[in-house]
Amino acid sequence: MAGPQQEDGASVATVMATDAHGRMLHCFVEHSMHLHGQDYGLLSPVDTPVYLCRWPGDTDAEPQWLADPHQFPHVLEAMDRELQEQGLCLVHSAAVLSVSGELEDMEPANEEDGLDTYLLLASVDCGGEEFSLYGSLDPCFLLARLQQGTAELLAGDQLNQLQPLVEHALACDEEGYHP
Repeated sequence: MAGPQQEDGASVATVMATDAHGRMLHCFVEHSMHLHGQDYGLLSPVDTPVYLCRWPGDTDAEPQWLADPHQFPHVLEAMDRELQEQGLCLVHSAAVLSVSGELEDMEPANEEDGLDTYLLLASVDCGGEEFSLYGSLDPCFLLARLQQGTAELLAGDQLNQLQPLVEHALACDEEGYHP
């Protein structure tokens, strides 16, 4: 099975990444590195990462981005129905929700709301509260431990400890410096 191609025609590696809850996310391996005797990868989702927000009753208020959208299963079910009408599918994936399918003719969200780097994919009213699902125009990167064709997404303390090392390794790689 042929995977995506880089500009130079080389195949881009993909991996199924797993989070602490056992959810999976199909990702491209954007960069790999060896730190402290372990292999790590900077990954980006194959499908479009999406983010759920709740709009407060006050129309002048900012949206509340929901850190754990899985706590709102009834909202996610309603969002999935809305997305299916557009030929899209909501995927309860690891680390972030994602949407599979072609995002065609989507316009960035309203600049006045400060959401101009997001695409509004669906909105629903559940129990008198309005929720919206947005796809980001900015790239989404995740850090994972790589082992024998699998990837374990890092979170919490592990991520906080490794992030400065990864940033340093990426900066050295960009500069062509390899200690």
